[in-house]
Amino acid sequence: MQAAIYRRFGPAVETIELADWEVGDPGPGEALVDVEAAPVHFGDLLYVEGRLATAPPPPAVAGSEGLGRIAALGPGVEDFAVGQRVWLPRKAGAFARRLRFPAVGLVPAPERGDPLQLALVPVNALTSYLLVTRVVALGPGEWLLQNAANSSCGRFNIGIAKRLGLRSVNVVRRAELVEELRAEGADVVLLDGEDLPRRVAAATGGASIRFAIDAVAGEATERLARCLAVDGVVAVYGLMSMQPCRVPSDLLFLNNLRIQGYFMPHYERGIPRERWLGTMRELGEWVGDGTLRAKIAATYPLSQVKEAFRHELRSGAARDGKVVLLPNA
Repeated sequence: MQAAIYRRFGPAVETIELADWEVGDPGPGEALVDVEAAPVHFGDLLYVEGRLATAPPPPAVAGSEGLGRIAALGPGVEDFAVGQRVWLPRKAGAFARRLRFPAVGLVPAPERGDPLQLALVPVNALTSYLLVTRVVALGPGEWLLQNAANSSCGRFNIGIAKRLGLRSVNVVRRAELVEELRAEGADVVLLDGEDLPRRVAAATGGASIRFAIDAVAGEATERLARCLAVDGVVAVYGLMSMQPCRVPSDLLFLNNLRIQGYFMPHYERGIPRERWLGTMRELGEWVGDGTLRAKIAATYPLSQVKEAFRHELRSGAARDGKVVLLPNA
């Protein structure tokens, strides 16, 4: 079967190639899955470049999450059926037409819902849910603050916050995004800038904000930190600026602030399997009813994986949403 593979670490667009990948028949406890949709994340490009320690070593199929349908089952698999929609194991390679997995690593996915949106649940939607619910315990009516609010996780944060009775202040870098995000349910949308703390205070009536979510890092971390109340927490889950977080020491100790790293696998630890599966089911339902909806910039067939990577490397309005591969389109 054709797959997008990397045989060495290196520049993503140069290194990724479309090639035949041996799949074979499913053995005991295994399943063959036809991939329906697989998002291209910036992290996928970093994996191919070998810049993240958790990258699968080459040669490997690229792609960290995806949605598919079971094409065949090996002996002893009783919990799944041929034709059933499933989420693929994370970081097991998703940019392929068909793949073989241990069935125990597959997660049932709902029939209802846009496959482009459902494909974002294992990484983006679950990242957002655990980020909003497990870093700081916020109560109904409280505010959370985030930058990169137009990203897929940013939009999911807005939907999850509203579903949980929270209010959100959403920071963006382009003026045309303000009304777009308000129409999607954001309570407050502001342009980033040096006077952000004053405008956040004005927009929220001087509310005591205890939690900020940072996908940008660099100087953006300081701007979020200056918006927080004493004992506030900034959770850093992205590095769009590719710069270290910059927060003055006096701001940290005078306001007793905490800069908290967030990487989803750490926050999954200790969650009982049945509860985790229940969360996945719930997120799938929220995709189905429209609570969670990312903006899709473009879809590409597997044969255009290099073009999809180039699109993902763009920024701002030039990318304008999530890039998704449709391997069997």
